[in-house]
Amino acid sequence: MDSLMHATCFKKAFDLGKAGKWDEALELLRDLQDEYVALWEENRALKQQLCEVADILDLAENMHFDGQKYWLDVDGRREGPYCQLCYDKEGQMVRLQEQDRHWQCRGCGNLYMKRKLREATVREDTPPTRLLKSPIPLFVK
Repeated sequence: MDSLMHATCFKKAFDLGKAGKWDEALELLRDLQDEYVALWEENRALKQQLCEVADILDLAENMHFDGQKYWLDVDGRREGPYCQLCYDKEGQMVRLQEQDRHWQCRGCGNLYMKRKLREATVREDTPPTRLLKSPIPLFVK
């Protein structure tokens, strides 16, 4: 029922009471009360959903991706890290467990190399430039 209908139902219940038709008036008032309770519960559920959506949006604003894993900014502090795969795929914030050489996710089992170790590995795999010789021509004229 819309609010105009509610107003006319209250008037109708009032008129029924004035006419001495108490049973009909009480039945109409019970129906209005049931509708009021249903609307109140729906309103409460919608407010709760709105708060949950606002919390999710706030969380998304404070999640930062460092190219490998997520970090959460809370009051100027960086918390985490959290698994990129679990967050992107399932929306779950699974905190990574720190190991000697990597971070490990207990949710999906994904491993993340520590940044300093990863940079050192890249440097070790790159051959030193002083050992490179000029290329040998394949075709001689």
